[in-house]
Amino acid sequence: MKNVALVLSGGGFRGAFQVGALNYLEQNWNTIFPDHEKLQFDIVSGVSVGSLNGLLVASDEFSVLQELWMDIGKNGVEEIYSSDVINTQSKSDQLEIQADFSTIKNKFIPNFNLGKIGVGQGFKLLFSKKQREKFIQSLASEVGQEFKANFNNFRSLANNQALKDKLSRFAKAEKIKGKFVCGYVSLNTGKFHSRLHSEFKSDSDFAKAVEASTAIPLVWEPVEQVEHDTGSDYQLVDGGVRDVSPLGSVIHMMDQKPGVENVLVVINCSSGLNKADDYSQKNIAQLALRSLNDIAISEIFNNDLKEFIDKNYILEQVRAANPDLQIYDFNYRTGQQGKPLNRFKAVIINPDPHVLGDSLVANEKLIKQRLAHGYEKAAHAFGEYLNQDDNRDFTVC
Repeated sequence: MKNVALVLSGGGFRGAFQVGALNYLEQNWNTIFPDHEKLQFDIVSGVSVGSLNGLLVASDEFSVLQELWMDIGKNGVEEIYSSDVINTQSKSDQLEIQADFSTIKNKFIPNFNLGKIGVGQGFKLLFSKKQREKFIQSLASEVGQEFKANFNNFRSLANNQALKDKLSRFAKAEKIKGKFVCGYVSLNTGKFHSRLHSEFKSDSDFAKAVEASTAIPLVWEPVEQVEHDTGSDYQLVDGGVRDVSPLGSVIHMMDQKPGVENVLVVINCSSGLNKADDYSQKNIAQLALRSLNDIAISEIFNNDLKEFIDKNYILEQVRAANPDLQIYDFNYRTGQQGKPLNRFKAVIINPDPHVLGDSLVANEKLIKQRLAHGYEKAAHAFGEYLNQDDNRDFTVC
């Protein structure tokens, strides 16, 4: 008997890679997991786009998930968000920022209008240096105050109302099969929260929790509040900021029972390697997105996954030498012995470096490429899984 858990990492529109991998798994399910109903996992956990994909898998709505990504391929990023800063109409494989004067004016100084100058005032400005200097000082002060007021309210590059509308239809706790966990971070406390679908006060809160898990800082506004059984969380953003592949949440939830084999299927949207580029001429939005969305989250992903694999590899060696010895981790907060470490089978599916493109870009070519690559890597990984020795814990492809 097996307990099978699905763990989906973050990665923006690279999330199509996960759907491609799941396509392979669905088609070959009866061979890989014959004791489970097709594409039914005991636990599904995700952050960021993994939370969106995981929600529909856990809701037994895989066909809806496939249609969603086909629509993204056909219609682009506007299936998920709109923006007057990011060029959402671009067909490029790279993120394009449209930061022209008109965009800046409409966002930060919408009331700025030289056309309000009357004829009389115009003559004074034309023939009087003193009047021109006075007018410029007054105008600079007025523009500066308006810019400051609007800049203080500038919290995102894009509007994710299109995603919110979808989540309000998708997020229904009663439709979840097994357990679904989504992760998000509170900016107020700095803490990562991993919560079950059954913990939220309402389906509206459930939808907001999944939205929060996808809310990449700077790109989308934080979710103001989510209510759950034990209180409320505030100012919430993408769980990938703290925990890009939420393995820990799943490991702690999976029961260790005699005769039950726990299997983790981990589908990541990043190889952990960033494509080199010249950022000497990039704007502030591109610098921020590169720093946070590519470099920082990739590093968190690498460390998280490395720790998981290291612990299990060490445990595998200890168990081979002494099958009855119980091994514990170390609780650095208390300075004492931590929780017992248990054996897990794991199938870890990673993309090849530099194949999936920019995480905030989606077009038909890229979506098809990501789907196909996910299918290919899943075929390799599950082929290895089915052929591996019973004493081997990991398949990493």
